[in-house]
Amino acid sequence: MTCAAVWAFATTLALGRIAATLTNPADADRYAVWMDSILRRYPFAMGESRFGADRIWYADVIGIWYQINDVSITVQVLSGGPARRH
Repeated sequence: MTCAAVWAFATTLALGRIAATLTNPADADRYAVWMDSILRRYPFAMGESRFGADRIWYADVIGIWYQINDVSITVQVLSGGPARRH
């Protein structure tokens, strides 16, 4: 099953702010594209914190909060911000 991933406009703006703080701004875009690809294929398998349909997932530079809707087969990325694993 492939889901549709919908990123909130505020989340895309947050990605721009994250990119502006990085030494290599392309990292933010690279991680967002990677996360989007994984969310479309395996939304239920991802996320460090899980409660019902809500998930929080941290990559190296980005953290996102998303919800899975089984009925419409969509993943909505509701919020995002910087993530640090150092």
